[in-house]
Amino acid sequence: MDRITNPDVERVLLATDFSRWTHNAVEFAFYLGRCFGAEVLMVHAIEPIAAAAVDEQDEDGAFDDFFGDLTEKSRQQFEELVDRAEQSGVAARFHIEIGERWRIIVDHADEHDVDLIVLGRRIYKDHQDLSLGTTSQRVYFGTDRPVLTVPGESEVAADDREKE
Repeated sequence: MDRITNPDVERVLLATDFSRWTHNAVEFAFYLGRCFGAEVLMVHAIEPIAAAAVDEQDEDGAFDDFFGDLTEKSRQQFEELVDRAEQSGVAARFHIEIGERWRIIVDHADEHDVDLIVLGRRIYKDHQDLSLGTTSQRVYFGTDRPVLTVPGESEVAADDREKE
């Protein structure tokens, strides 16, 4: 394998679920955007509910409303992140889609020819042998692009902060 020297990073894809586990990944993606002058493409995937769990007679549109509310909340959170990014000199835009998280991340990375995928990673205090979650594993094995997982805050630190 050829050694990579002076990689040209023009587009970074940041996958986020807006949880505390992805906060560090957001910050790191913005940092990379500043360092490389790269655009940060942010993506959020809303997992669909299995068809077996949905009453197909949803005549009142409750599920449409539910997913509409989730999408709107995500849009608002992304708009705040775009403002933060732009205030720090980073160009950013976002995409929200309903579907399998890992597949949406990989497809969006391919569609926009990103140079790096950044994901948050949960730290499990009781399972130190687990290094990747399901989504990050599937992204890692489902793409030929570089994938960077950024550890989120530890459960211990979060638990301590919640007690305050």
